[in-house]
Amino acid sequence: MKRLSLLFLSLAVPFALMVGCEQSGSKTEVLQARVDSLQNRLNSVYTPGTGAFMNFIVQPHHLKLWYAGQGKNWALAEYERQELMGGFEKIQKYHKDKPEAAAVAMIFPAMNAIEKSIREKDDNAFKNNFVMLTNTCNTCHQALKYGFNVIKVPAKNSFDNQSF
Repeated sequence: MKRLSLLFLSLAVPFALMVGCEQSGSKTEVLQARVDSLQNRLNSVYTPGTGAFMNFIVQPHHLKLWYAGQGKNWALAEYERQELMGGFEKIQKYHKDKPEAAAVAMIFPAMNAIEKSIREKDDNAFKNNFVMLTNTCNTCHQALKYGFNVIKVPAKNSFDNQSF
């Protein structure tokens, strides 16, 4: 009986190992197929271009930042500054291989100056730093050959449904 059990085990163990390897190989293939499928889906996900980030995040928050500062609504100004920074950070994140992403860094000193004037609730510094920010936007546009896109200090509130 012992010999029969040993014979059975000696045949069963290699068979189990072989089946386990096939199942492991099968699991690996299934996992690889899932990875490939997810990669294909990821490759086809829409990523807004730099123009979309500029038009739908940066430009509106630039304008709203100005009016928040004009109204001395420093909490709103800080919120708009953060939203504006978020737009620039998204350009760096999603377009890291484009010249626009590298050029974004030139805006950071102006954004830091705006942050300081908001923190100190300094109306005059805010106005001066906002002009510097706006000029930096235009310098960046010139450097990237988008000089036709000129930004200015807002003269008219396009968001008249919000109190600044």
